Parts: sequence; C-alpha cells; structure tokens
Amino acid sequence: MGLKTILLKRTYSSDCDDILHDFYIPVLNESTEYYRLAGFFSSTSLAIAAKGISTFIRNKGIIKLIVCPKLTKDDLNAIIEAKEHPENYIGKKMSQELNKLGEDFIRDHIFALGWMVANNKLEIRVAIPYNENGFPLKQDELQIKGIFHQKVGIMKDSEGNIVTFSGSINETASGWLNNVEEFKVFRSWIEEEKDYAKSDIEKFYRFWNGSSQQVKTISLPHAVKKKLLEIAPKDIEDIQLDRWYEKTKRKKKKIELYKYQKDAIDAWLKNNSSGIFEMATGTGKTFTALGCANKIFEDESKVLLIITCSYQHLTNQWKNEIKKFGIEYDNLILAYSGVQWKDKFANSLIDLELGYIKKLIVLTTHRTFSSDDFIRIIQRNKRKFNIMLIADEVHWLGAKKSRKGLIKEYDFRLGLSATPQRWFDSIGTQKIYDYFGGIVYEFSLKDAITKINPSIGKTYLTPYRYKPKFVSLTEEELEEYLDKTRTIVVKYFTAKNSEEKDEILENLLFARANIIKNAKRKYDVLKKILKKLNPIKYTLIYCTPQQIDEIMRIISKEGINSHRFTMEESTKPDKKYNGLSERDYLLKKFAIGEYQVLVAMKCLDEGIDVPQARAAILMASSGNSREYIQRIGRVIRRYSSKSEATIYDIIVAPSLDKNLPHELKELEWKIFEKELKRYKEIAEIAVNNADALKLISDIKNKMKEGKL
Repeated sequence: MGLKTILLKRTYSSDCDDILHDFYIPVLNESTEYYRLAGFFSSTSLAIAAKGISTFIRNKGIIKLIVCPKLTKDDLNAIIEAKEHPENYIGKKMSQELNKLGEDFIRDHIFALGWMVANNKLEIRVAIPYNENGFPLKQDELQIKGIFHQKVGIMKDSEGNIVTFSGSINETASGWLNNVEEFKVFRSWIEEEKDYAKSDIEKFYRFWNGSSQQVKTISLPHAVKKKLLEIAPKDIEDIQLDRWYEKTKRKKKKIELYKYQKDAIDAWLKNNSSGIFEMATGTGKTFTALGCANKIFEDESKVLLIITCSYQHLTNQWKNEIKKFGIEYDNLILAYSGVQWKDKFANSLIDLELGYIKKLIVLTTHRTFSSDDFIRIIQRNKRKFNIMLIADEVHWLGAKKSRKGLIKEYDFRLGLSATPQRWFDSIGTQKIYDYFGGIVYEFSLKDAITKINPSIGKTYLTPYRYKPKFVSLTEEELEEYLDKTRTIVVKYFTAKNSEEKDEILENLLFARANIIKNAKRKYDVLKKILKKLNPIKYTLIYCTPQQIDEIMRIISKEGINSHRFTMEESTKPDKKYNGLSERDYLLKKFAIGEYQVLVAMKCLDEGIDVPQARAAILMASSGNSREYIQRIGRVIRRYSSKSEATIYDIIVAPSLDKNLPHELKELEWKIFEKELKRYKEIAEIAVNNADALKLISDIKNKMKEGKL
C-alpha cells in the first residue's frame, strides 16, 4: 500500500473537512514515521499531536515530537528570582502540566504517548526560544514573533514516500476533536510539490537539531519523562483509542436543511405525501428528499423506502448521502444487475412484515425498478407496512418501458428533477405528473443564482460567466446538413397537427445533430479557450464519441494533465483503485487537482457531484434542454474556494443564406430561435449578462439579415 495510494486534497480546513477521518487516520495508517512540530507543551497539544495514531502504534510506527514550553510573566520572574537554571524550572513546569489531563480522550492519548516513550517509539525534544538577554521568551512574546504559529507535520512510509503538512492549529479550543485546523499538504513524489515538502522537513530539523537562531533544543526533561513512564499502561490495547474515533464519527453534525428545503417538504406533505420537486441542479434535492423520508420514518412504524436512480454509480452516492444525513434504518440493500439482490430483498420484506426490522431502504436503478422481478417482489408482500418511493431524475420514468414500474403499491411518492418535462414526449411527461401528483415545489436556476443563502451570506449556487462562441459549418458540412434537412421539409409542411409536426421536428434535430455536434471549426475555438484558461484547472469538457480523440490530442499537445470520463470506466469497486470504482477514483484525482481536465462523453450529466469544477466547455449539446441545464449544474455547485464559474458554449449557427428555399429558411429559423431562447435564459442570470446577451442578439440579427 503506502502513502502513494491515498488520494489527498491540497488543503484541509476543519470548517468543511472531517480532518480526523479524511486525513490523519488514513495517512497515519500508511506511515511508519511521524515527525511533528507541535507548538506549546500542554496536555491538549499532545493529544492533538497524537490524533489518529492507534493503527500507527499497531504498525510499530516511530514519532519525533518537538514542543515549546508555555511560560508566563510569573514563570519568568520565578526563574530570575530563584536563580534556577531555566531548563530545570521548565522541566518542573511541564511535569505539572501532565497532572491536568482533564477529559478522558485527552488522558487516553497522553497515556498512549507514555506507552510509546516506555517502548522507545517516541522521542520528544523541547525547543526553548531565548531573547537577547539570555532568558526564555514568554508565551505572548512567542505569539507576537509568530514562532511556532505555523505547525508542521511529516509522515513517511516504508518506501520512503513523504507527506508533509503545514498550517495553523488552534490548540486552545475546547476539546481536541473540535480544534480549528487549516493546513496545506505536500507530497514528495509530486514534482510541483516536492520543494514545499522539502522546506517543511528542513524547518522541522532546524528545531530538532537546535540549529535555529536563538532557539535552544534540549532532550525531554527527566521529570517529564518520569511522569510519562509512570502513567504509561503496560498494554497499549488497554486504552482502546479506536473508541474515540468511532464516537466522533457517530456524533457528526446532522445536516441542517435550508428554509426553501423545509418549505418543499411541507408542500409535499400537504399534497398527501406525493409530488415532484422541480429544483435546479446543486440546490439539495437529495437532502430535501431525505427530509421527506425522515418524516415518514418518524410517523410510520414500519416503512420500506425505495430510491430509484438513473445509473448504478448514483446509488452509491445516495448511500453516502443517507449516511451523511443521519437517517436511521435497520437494513439497506443495493438492487441492480451484477449484484445478488433478489433473495436479500425478498427475505428482508419478510423480516419487515414480521416486525424483526422496522425500516428498510432499497437503492436501485430505473432499469431494475421497472423490471418484472422487482415489481413481482413488491406486489406479492402482504402489505403490513407502508412503502415510500423516491424517484431521482424522475423524467426517465416517463419512458414507455420505465413507467410500468409506476405501480399502485407505493403509498408515498416523490419525484426529483431539475427538468421534469420530457423532450418531445408530452404523453410521458403527463404520465409522470399524474402518477406523482404534479409539481408541488419549484426552486429554479434563477432562484439559486439570485437568492441569498442566509447561513453563508452568498447565493445558493455559484455565480457564473456565460461565454457563447458561435461558429459556422464548413462548405462540405453545410451541404450535407442541407441535404438531410430538405428531405424532411415537405413532411413538416404537410403534417396534419402540431403533435405530428413536433415528431418531424424531432427527427430533423436528430438528423442534423451529428453534423452540428462534430463541426470541425469547434476545435479552433477550443484551442483559443485553452490558451485563455491559464493555468487550466478543474475544467470539464463535454463532447461526442467522434470528438474525443481529437480533443485528447489537442489537450495533450498543450501539456495538460487530463483523463477521459466515459461509459467505458467501471462503476464497480476495485482493489486497484483503493476500493473505489474507476469512475470515483478519477473524480477524486480531479477533485485534488491531479487531473486538470476531465473530458466527458455521455457522462457527468446527471447527479454526479464534482463541486470543485470551475469551468465547463460545451463542445457538443444534443439540444435537449435538460442535458444542457444539468451540464451547467456540474460547475455551479458551491465549493469553499470557488467564487465564480465559467461556461464556454460552442454553438453552430446555421446559415440562412438568401438562396435557401423559403420553407427551409423558415424551418431552420424556427429551430434555432428555440435554441436561442435557451441560450438567452442562461445568459440573463450570468455575471456578464450584458455581454452575453449582446452576442446572442447580434447573431440573431445577422441570421435575420442572411449574413451568416
């Protein structure tokens, strides 16, 4: 294994990260040596330095710890008046500090350090900064000078790989589990990070070796070592440090819903616990839905909760969100092709009927949800419990094959979608609305971009700049495009009704789609965008199968570290990826900045969370407004270090040459006008709305004048 196998972020902050479980424990689990510049000597600071070391101890790891005495004005006066050697006084002072162990978790970690001293696994040195008069600096003087404000930690594995971290840690916070931490992480095997890691190591050794100016480093005073040996347990297992880590996991703060989410839940309950939430991507549909489920779990004695998603990997995302939300359940089953789910599901339903379990959750895919086997298992139970259905991306269930899963057995029904209307399928849309009870709450993209979230003082979603880039077809592409269009024109104008015209329009869109999506001049625009995005990072590029090879070639030529994100990448956990699926592994590497760009083909649309993404380049769009909105939604989710996002939309403007037949020109204008309306809606709420709207207006006028 080793440190190279861990996916680390570049920065960690306790206000948005679970530092204990996301950093300390996994990194120390893979380390054999741990060096720490810990700051002021106190029982709390020692406990902080020992955070997450239980497995490290079992792995026979070695620690080197540097501490600094915390001296007051009274301490300094005592040293001067008693004419006692400062080091003797400091030894007594530090020894007394070990009598103030306070809370049990601090005591247990000090005992663990005592055991390490007794077993030659821990060496502590004391760094004493002196002033020009030869006296130790007081605590307030050290703070003014900034000495020991920056804490440094170094972890090393058996292969010599090193991870360092440096930053600020508030060691006076109440309880070491709640101390405020913010630090940067550097890895010795990453070219652009290794110099920073080297700097951290050099800083540690300057203090360790006593070579830092006006700082004297001494071995741990005898009195302190004696005290640590006295409190050391004979057997490290007697302490059971792991219990504190599990306890903190269980005590993690529950998700607090926003007012609009609570309003949505109320609206759903008032509609007989049925309805659809039409909420923009990134506005918390999942947690809002879980709020509804939690309410049903509280009110009903026995409940089966079915959550159906569009893709397998999204079931795992829901599983993680359920855990984060804190819903209490007795059993959770994943039900989709490739896993043995049928017997588990059937047996769990029997347990639910008999009362052996009270709350059962099944996470499935739309395909399995609509299968005969799944429907049969649901329908054959004796109904001694209530069933709730949450349909994520509910628009998919309007398809003819999928909607057979919408059976009467579901007592409580909730559909989720940013865009529940199906594209060119009014019948499927109506079926969804009728089954779920219509839209009961709406929170639009405009709401999320313009309304202020009072808890953070910012809008719910990240403001964005919209940069449409219009290109034209080559002569060859235009000729092919017009040939395909002419064959449909006659049918359109002889259609009997609007429904038939819609169907013909849809066929036309599909017929012309490949030519427009893969227009060659888009590559020139892409090259210009990549040169402007300097440095390029956290960028998503959406493309077609025909474009992906050329895009990867262009990106590689620019020296950009990137990866494909397609249907080819596995969604199943694999040891090769540290127990993650290949897709999740790629997303993590993107999140920590190792991949600057992900090139997505038929993926990264629905439901996948990549909040770090700051820019999207839309090389191809199907014309389906739902897909379009979802792709934009990937880059405007809120993230701690993201203040603004950018969306580059490469659009083919059809030629309305004066030589075109009137019927063809009219049809082309009808189609493109519909698309311009969508672009305008996105532009209107952009940060640069004036510029974006002018571009759209200019292109519209040129088309009308036949100048394209």
